[in-house]
Amino acid sequence: MSTTLQNATPEHAHVFLARESFIGELKTLDRHYPKTGFGVSLHTHSGEHYLLANAKMPLPGKKSDGFPTGRRVACLENGKRFRSIEVLADTHEDEAFNPQTEAEMLSDVLELIAQIEGPSGLPVGRRSTHHHVASVATGTGG
Repeated sequence: MSTTLQNATPEHAHVFLARESFIGELKTLDRHYPKTGFGVSLHTHSGEHYLLANAKMPLPGKKSDGFPTGRRVACLENGKRFRSIEVLADTHEDEAFNPQTEAEMLSDVLELIAQIEGPSGLPVGRRSTHHHVASVATGTGG
């Protein structure tokens, strides 16, 4: 276990583990939906707010403003680890998804939420075994 994780409060440790465990999933979303920006907004039970996004998702000027664009794809409220987990997708107007693609995206996003809120840092679901994608996930800390 890293020194950073050992010195973290339990709630901050959850954020650290969530960040480490789902970066790969965020990269997988990036690969499957190459023109779409994805942002994850995490609110802890103590009121901290964390934002993580792939490179195509515009970041806010101030974290408290939330993501400036994107539509809510899925949200979990009152989880064990987080008060809320919200996933937003920012698609360009020329990228209209058909209903099947929308359903696949929802399934992928729900897997991401399950991995963030899950009891361990272990990958879950069918998408977690895909190869590493060269894109970069970025984020702002709490």
